[in-house]
Amino acid sequence: MNTLRALALLLLLGACAAPRPQAREAVAHRLGDRDYLLLDAHRGTAPAPLVVVLHGGGGNAGIMLERWAATARAGGFILAAPNGIGRLPRRGTWNAGGCCGEAQARGVDDVGFIAAVIADAARQAPVDPRRVFVAGLSNGGMLTHRVAIALGGRLAGAAVVAGAMFGDEPVPRAPVPMLIIHGEQDRSVAYGGGISPNPLVARAQTRPFLPVRQAVEFWRRADGCAGAPMTTSRDGVTVEGAAGCPVRFVSLAREGHGWPEGASAMVWDFFQGLPGR
Repeated sequence: MNTLRALALLLLLGACAAPRPQAREAVAHRLGDRDYLLLDAHRGTAPAPLVVVLHGGGGNAGIMLERWAATARAGGFILAAPNGIGRLPRRGTWNAGGCCGEAQARGVDDVGFIAAVIADAARQAPVDPRRVFVAGLSNGGMLTHRVAIALGGRLAGAAVVAGAMFGDEPVPRAPVPMLIIHGEQDRSVAYGGGISPNPLVARAQTRPFLPVRQAVEFWRRADGCAGAPMTTSRDGVTVEGAAGCPVRFVSLAREGHGWPEGASAMVWDFFQGLPGR
């Protein structure tokens, strides 16, 4: 339970809130008609972890860079922030199957794109192939589920913040440690699932969201978790996990939709505690 308490404490304290980095700190790389930002914050000569961060619907890579740059510098890891597809510049979406927007309407292969980003980042920086992670927000969290299912053999862990599943996901190719963070007051990707109460999000859906609890149970089954989970709660933050189970669920009683303060540090703390591939 020490890990669970540490995760809860990080969120409660709002640890390592990221300041806005300067654009020169990251380098843009193109992959055909797609692109991503790469921030190489590793120290020394040894291979370093790679964290791929996926923005929410209507967002862009720069937003995730702002949220993650300080944590990357403090942790000494390599950060890749891809851009989604959108009709307007810097307003991208991801094809997560049942959502969202231009990317879903065009049937874009975003899982393939993220695989290409991982491969290209390893050519640009000294990536440790045993420590590759993916984390996403909202629509990016929905894609993170799909990436973890399809690319599990290449990932050491994943994290989903305010994302969802749709109920038609295949069995993952390999177990993937998973952290799921969700606000109980979310009015865009509702905690209880269904069609979004937010009309803009609802129009981007082609299928209802599953309740967050079902996504947690999906990964508990995929990761072979047999023991009953234990919980710790404090000030509206409930952290759930079980010994020997690489799935953690953080439920935020008072949070709505978005990237909670301290979430980047919490996700990195979870990733650091994993053994790697």
